[in-house]
Amino acid sequence: MNKYVMFALVFITTSLFSSEDWYVGSVKNLYENSKSSDIKGRLLPTSKIEVLDEVDGRYKVKISGFAKDKEEFALYYSYKNRILVAGLSKTSNFDVVSSKKVEVKEFENFKKLEIIAFVDKDNLTKDLNSLYTKADELYKNNCGICHSAHDKKEFTANLWPSVMKSMLSRTAITKEENYLVVQYLQKHAKDME
Repeated sequence: MNKYVMFALVFITTSLFSSEDWYVGSVKNLYENSKSSDIKGRLLPTSKIEVLDEVDGRYKVKISGFAKDKEEFALYYSYKNRILVAGLSKTSNFDVVSSKKVEVKEFENFKKLEIIAFVDKDNLTKDLNSLYTKADELYKNNCGICHSAHDKKEFTANLWPSVMKSMLSRTAITKEENYLVVQYLQKHAKDME
């Protein structure tokens, strides 16, 4: 009987961490190892991660993004736009598992990086659409009070953070919620087709 229970637990745990995409629901601290209390970066909402393992109560994750040469402290969602996936401390020393040059001439100073980090287990979901729905509701319920809310395709991905920053004090959106709304608007901007 115990063999069956152990087999079931191993199967369930393996299924849970088998390369499924997870998404970050709020800004999350990044750590270089499972026991560290030193925050070495921040992961932004709606960023996709791969949970590799659970170690000492934290998830060991793989994070992918684009970085400029010699500026590996900022990981971007795309090499064409400044949509931040993670901001890393300049003193961080995350394990880099992959680094590939971008093969597009005008962006050849970018590379795609995959790093290993550790995060606390809260505020993760497999349902990206639920995060987008929440962000859309926050945006429409706050940014459509004084004027019609701008269509999410009205601005470019790089312009949305400035638009939201200029109007944030006139809304009930918290700083934490603003990260989610900006990520949503950037990833649905007119130049993100």
